[in-house]
Amino acid sequence: MIHEAIKLPKATPLAAFDAVEPLGMDITPIIHPSNGVHADASRTFWSATANALYIVRRNGEDIFGATPDFAGKLASCPDLVEHGRRGPIGCEADALAGLQLWRAADAAAARDRPTAPVAFHAVGWLPTNVRREVWNETVLEWLDRAIVANGMIADYAIHALADERGGWVKKPHVHAVLTGRFWKGSRIGQPQPAWLQSVKQRTVVEDCWIRLTMSG
Repeated sequence: MIHEAIKLPKATPLAAFDAVEPLGMDITPIIHPSNGVHADASRTFWSATANALYIVRRNGEDIFGATPDFAGKLASCPDLVEHGRRGPIGCEADALAGLQLWRAADAAAARDRPTAPVAFHAVGWLPTNVRREVWNETVLEWLDRAIVANGMIADYAIHALADERGGWVKKPHVHAVLTGRFWKGSRIGQPQPAWLQSVKQRTVVEDCWIRLTMSG
């Protein structure tokens, strides 16, 4: 179905985040380029498949060809902490497993309204003064509240890398690739006109993240 305006309940901040400032999130639409892609890292945001590979630092191919060397990025900076998929009942179907979900979205976008988002890429910052288990708990709570509750699917990856001096090579953050089109039913592959299409809609979902990472 087409979603009504997104309305999220006020989140209960996690006690572990006492004295932590609100941590931001940005959500970027993924839209296929109209004139092909260049052989550089900027193409990461030009297909759903490439984004899904990028967040877990794996190499592969999308509808435009081979991706940049994401695996090499991980080899030089081993910051991948946790990754997985979150979605409603039905998202585990074989036809949607792994990259199939994103390849199908890219194929649909190439045929139907290619100027509309094929998916969305969210990046949210995590607190530096909590256990890594709390990072995962926070990400899953946000996904359940803001994404799965709206009938959508997300692949997520948590990244962080501490240095030897008590600081950070990469501060903890999460990447999430979010479906932007119908992924089942009679309208499969068509854009979701009331899902993250406007800055206002994206701000509501981003604000849910901020509430979760605010101090109690």
